[in-house]
Amino acid sequence: MKKIWYLVLSLLLLASCAKKEIPTGAPPPEVAQPPAGQEAPSAPAPPEEAKTLPEPSFAEEALTPRSEAWVEEHRSELLIYGRSTPPLKAIFFDFDSYQIRDDMKERLREAADYLFAHPEVRLELQGNCDERGSSEYNLALGEKRALAVKRYLVNLGVSPERLETVSFGEERPLDPGHNEEAWALNRRVDLVIIK
Repeated sequence: MKKIWYLVLSLLLLASCAKKEIPTGAPPPEVAQPPAGQEAPSAPAPPEEAKTLPEPSFAEEALTPRSEAWVEEHRSELLIYGRSTPPLKAIFFDFDSYQIRDDMKERLREAADYLFAHPEVRLELQGNCDERGSSEYNLALGEKRALAVKRYLVNLGVSPERLETVSFGEERPLDPGHNEEAWALNRRVDLVIIK
């Protein structure tokens, strides 16, 4: 019986604490009015708009292999960006390796600096391989490459929650050729901005 009385008392207390109506035409009580003859202070300026990120240099259509002539014409850009979202640069690897090369470490430091300057950005680290080896082997190697890049960026201070990994193995080559020059271009991790 006491529980019922407590419940009834609680409901009555809640009902009596209902929000009071503010008469029409009166300002809400939390808004202070300026003294007579003075203007109300202006509203604070809206926050500065977020900086827009550069558009990716490769559209989705570019994910299909291009002709060898197109690759030759754009090789210098591909050796920098691969399929990464500029200004981020691709990380290239030696044959059958997922060790970060010394010449790629500066690119990773630049990527970390970019991520520190743009805390809203998340990346997908896309591991790729050349055509040599089985599909299963290359998928595993692509994943190891993507994870190696992730570890390196995390060691530089980037939050792991901002980095996702995926492996495409040999399925998305940049260069359709069948020689060392083509294979070197296809052994990489692309740093792709995702929202």
